[in-house]
Amino acid sequence: MNPSGLVVLALQIALIGGVAWFVISPIVLRRGERAWSESSDEARLRSIGERKSRLYSSIVELDFDRDSGKISSEDHARMRTEAMNEVLTVLREEEGLGVSVPPRPSVIQGGDSVERMIEEYKRSHRTGARRP
Repeated sequence: MNPSGLVVLALQIALIGGVAWFVISPIVLRRGERAWSESSDEARLRSIGERKSRLYSSIVELDFDRDSGKISSEDHARMRTEAMNEVLTVLREEEGLGVSVPPRPSVIQGGDSVERMIEEYKRSHRTGARRP
């Protein structure tokens, strides 16, 4: 084997060793340390946020499907009512956590149409005044 071949082989071995150390070093150097984990309240709050986002997206998709003719108006109304009821359930669950949740911004004229519709739906379906 010629000297340039040995240099290339040595560089390849060094590269493989560097990559192996890069991959294995966090395991070796942090042995016994605990990884960060979120509290159960943080996990529930994150889960609620994900559910709200998914529900809001499904409402927008329902409206789009109705407008594009994929679903009938009757199906749209039924499915939208179910989604809105689930949104209300999620919002009640969020309020019941007892964890300080950032206040929802008040919906202003010209705001997001889905947010306005949800606020209107909530106002029309309130079951009386809530007492703290």
